[in-house]
Amino acid sequence: MYHFDTHRQLVMLRGQPVPLSGTQYRLASLFFSNIGRVMSRDHIFAMVWGREFREFTRTIDSHVSRLRLLLEIEPQNDFRLQPVYKSGYRLLHLRQGEAAAEKQAA
Repeated sequence: MYHFDTHRQLVMLRGQPVPLSGTQYRLASLFFSNIGRVMSRDHIFAMVWGREFREFTRTIDSHVSRLRLLLEIEPQNDFRLQPVYKSGYRLLHLRQGEAAAEKQAA
């Protein structure tokens, strides 16, 4: 469903290019390369903006919200980008989680 072309900094969704800014591409790439991991706001800020996060701002939240819309990150597409209270965000691959649960039950 999602394909990342790192050379052109392009994300394809169902074979169609999704227009993203450089910041949006770096944020998407960070989340999709760390599926299931909780990433702190400090880490996200450092990796995407290249500097330390010194104060509370809504910058990350605004970018995450926009990215959800642009990439259609929602449960019906098997992904959920969820906030983690007092920490940051985590991208979940819902089908992957179901497969892991089925293996444990067997």
